Amino acid sequence: MAPLTFLWSLLTLALSTPAFATLVYDPSTAKQDLETIQTLKHHITVDPQGITKNWNGNNLCSYKGLFCDKGPDQKTLTLQTIDFNNYNLGGDQLTLSGFLEKFLNLLVIHVANNRFIGQVPDLSAITYLCEIDFTMNKLSGLFPNSVLKLKYLTYLDLSSNMFHGPIPKEVFEYSYMQDLFLNNNEFTGVIPEEIGSLQATYLALGANQFTGPIPRTIASAPKLQGIDLSENQLSGAIPKEIGSAKNFTYFDAGSNKLTGGIPEVVCQLKTLKMLNFTSNYLSTPLGPRCQALQARGILDVTKNCIPGAHNQRPSAQCSGQH
Repeated sequence: MAPLTFLWSLLTLALSTPAFATLVYDPSTAKQDLETIQTLKHHITVDPQGITKNWNGNNLCSYKGLFCDKGPDQKTLTLQTIDFNNYNLGGDQLTLSGFLEKFLNLLVIHVANNRFIGQVPDLSAITYLCEIDFTMNKLSGLFPNSVLKLKYLTYLDLSSNMFHGPIPKEVFEYSYMQDLFLNNNEFTGVIPEEIGSLQATYLALGANQFTGPIPRTIASAPKLQGIDLSENQLSGAIPKEIGSAKNFTYFDAGSNKLTGGIPEVVCQLKTLKMLNFTSNYLSTPLGPRCQALQARGILDVTKNCIPGAHNQRPSAQCSGQH
């Protein structure tokens, strides 16, 4: 990921300078931090890449997956990045609780593609945390509201876990978010109208259990470019307001229960590179602009109920869906 790569570059440069080499780990937290990591190591019983083999000794900054930098006082080192991405770490009691929330100077938490279980601990005290990647674990519980108390969080990926329940409207009113990935979970309820206040560039809500209509306000999100609403249970008509969006390039609402037709104004969007409504129950013939998008390979309406269109549902599946 580009932000983390940049951080690594800065960290590598810093480590190569004599000034950095003379710094010591913050003595006020050194003992507790070392004990926390050693406790985590004890709970890791699956480590196919041998990541924890070098988790020995008192130099926490030398442990694989942990990265240190100058703390707020600029005189000592603190743990600022945890990157366990794709390590496939596992264990019967391997949780994030009792671990992450103890490192208050973290900027980046990346633990994608591991086997962490349980709920996300309260992270609100980690003042400068800006990136969280929890994708592809076995985390559960409601949306972790504590992350909304962070002032600098720009990237949040909770995808491919077992989170459930409704998404609080405050998620979409959070001012700093640039990328928000909540797909492949078990979130339910309607998508809040506050989605129109979202400041993110990319939003993924696909493969959940959302119901109700696509909010008309979605087009008001000022920076939104990529939207994934696929594989839910969204119903009703496609809002014509989508045609007023300024930056939409990718809009995927495939595999839902949408009915009616695609407003021609939606197909007028000049920024679109992909518009997917496959596997719904659309039944109104496409207008000329939408036909043009389909001919260019931008619009996909296969497996719907559109008369005269190719690759549609069998008529028996379309009965009563108009």
